[in-house]
Amino acid sequence: MTKIKLWISDIDGTLMNYDSTYTKEMELLIRKIQKKGIKLVLATGRMFMGAEFAAKKFNLTTPIVCYQGAMVRDKDKILWQSSVNNDIAREIVEYLREKNIHTNIYNNDTLYVEDDNKTIMESYCNGRGTTYKALKSFDEIEFQNISKILAIIYDEALMKKTKDELKEKYKGVLTIVQSAKPYLEITDKNASKGNALKFLKKYWNLSKDEVIASGDQDNDVDMLEEAGIRISVGNSSEQIKKVAQYNCRDVNSNELVELIERMVLCE
Repeated sequence: MTKIKLWISDIDGTLMNYDSTYTKEMELLIRKIQKKGIKLVLATGRMFMGAEFAAKKFNLTTPIVCYQGAMVRDKDKILWQSSVNNDIAREIVEYLREKNIHTNIYNNDTLYVEDDNKTIMESYCNGRGTTYKALKSFDEIEFQNISKILAIIYDEALMKKTKDELKEKYKGVLTIVQSAKPYLEITDKNASKGNALKFLKKYWNLSKDEVIASGDQDNDVDMLEEAGIRISVGNSSEQIKKVAQYNCRDVNSNELVELIERMVLCE
């Protein structure tokens, strides 16, 4: 087997539970990985603030793939970025307003909401090191560098309808994927975890066979497709199970830990 040099992984539902808890075994594994000189990169829908919060828990110093792959950032330096067109972002905002859907806008690395729904926002931010600014209207701010728009939809029928309509209208313009049951992620067409991984492979001169990728939802599919070893974790979507070579149970089972230990650390 080719020596693995990079492990790229989703955070929530993969390395951590959705409440940001993780096992001692996972923490120990990540220490071992780092001592071996293998890079671990977090790839997440979280904004940089929330992703960095997770990276610090594991003492990682590698660049972070955040905003669903719309940005690759190394501390204060943006290595790669793909933003939503400002006019299209305004269109999306109006569309979601008409449907009375809670909307998060990630503008110049700041999270804005115009509906300060405490229940939704506390659930979203809790334990993730994320803060936000509430506005009376998104019209108050100038749109610049929109990394992502997040629609939070708890009604499954409305989620499907919204996802289908947006995919049809913005086909070839935007990437629209569901990252968890209530989260519909809207980014530029070039913003994806897969494209971010393509960038990192070139950045570090890595082959596909030198990469392991792990994730749990549709937004992780193209990232797994760019890796030599592909792992799905937990209550994974059917789409990601189809591309994964290995399927592990949830975070608390430590099946992912055991698999990485066997395949990378040879333990």
